Amino acid sequence: MVTPYFLGKIATIPYVAVRTLIEYYTVGTVYQKTSSNEFGNSLWKNLHLSIEYHLSGSLQKSDVKTFAYSPLSKVFQSFEKNKHPLLEDLNNFAKPLDKYSYWISESEGAENVLIYIHGGGYLLGMFEAQLVGFMALYYALSPEIRKKTSFLIVDYSLTLFDHVFPTQLWETLSSYKTLVDNGYKNIHLFGESAGAHLALTLSRYVAYPEEAQEIFSKFPQFDFSSFKNLPQPVSLVLESPWVQPCTQPILPPPQGQNIYGDLGALDTSMGDYYVEGIDKEIIKDFLTFTQTNYDDHWSKVQAITSGKTIVLYGEREVLRDAIQKFHGIINKNDNVSKYMEVGGIHSALVYVESLDFISTEGAQKAVQGDFEKKFAYTTISKFYGEVI
Repeated sequence: MVTPYFLGKIATIPYVAVRTLIEYYTVGTVYQKTSSNEFGNSLWKNLHLSIEYHLSGSLQKSDVKTFAYSPLSKVFQSFEKNKHPLLEDLNNFAKPLDKYSYWISESEGAENVLIYIHGGGYLLGMFEAQLVGFMALYYALSPEIRKKTSFLIVDYSLTLFDHVFPTQLWETLSSYKTLVDNGYKNIHLFGESAGAHLALTLSRYVAYPEEAQEIFSKFPQFDFSSFKNLPQPVSLVLESPWVQPCTQPILPPPQGQNIYGDLGALDTSMGDYYVEGIDKEIIKDFLTFTQTNYDDHWSKVQAITSGKTIVLYGEREVLRDAIQKFHGIINKNDNVSKYMEVGGIHSALVYVESLDFISTEGAQKAVQGDFEKKFAYTTISKFYGEVI
């Protein structure tokens, strides 16, 4: 049943749209004022983000099921039915690897695989802009990298349907092991928001098998026994990592940034769904990464010790303080690069930049490799050019 609170948000969408329209043509929206490069000449993008922000926050499962959930199979079908231009060079698009993951592009004989783990607070399924974001990233990379790399997405179970910790880790590890069994030697993880949290959880699991065994043996409903002696991820791309899901962000932010319009979690409701019924103290070192330390929790993670990890985030993020604190923890050897987008918001690649590639015309620009002035695409593609 839809909550009255969310129905009120739905009913007031016209007000938000009119207000945004007036601001756009007069004083400017908050997005135009802080990130003119992305929003300065796009009324649609300003309207889209303003309405999305209006609907976000304190999401209840019943509201999400009614208004925001669509199975990934339907998202795939819409791309295939409409013959979306981004499908042009993608091989075996939407072909399952296993029960929990699907190919975006499978390159024959490739030893490298790039895994995208989507965000959404473990509550929301993958939506169109996220899929477009990763599909477009394929074209942002050089032809040489594409040829020797396969591209995979993980469709883990959601707390929306009461799948709590460590379900998502177990499913992602299952796909990870399948890749290893299929001969992939170099696995690269790209996670955004909650997906970055999951990528970090997996990285710690593989790097600290004894600790992992002690913790996850407490969840006998999951058989973790087959996930032994797995190779570590070669690299980590962490976009707007959600590193403390069950900790209330400091508001107002200590850095003093204007967070109006940002889509980062203002409360712990989604994090609480993730650990519902679980003693958080038992799993704290796989949950709240701002309370970890380098020597005990990250010094064995090869992607971090080798400097093959980058952190991206926006200047106006609600989560900025936590992200910077976490970066300070893992950057003990000063080799983990961080990139802050001036005026940027949470998970900009999927919430902002990818919006330009949804339409037929925009997708054709992506296929042609036109990612000029795209902060996240430029930063990430440069990184993969160096590590793959």
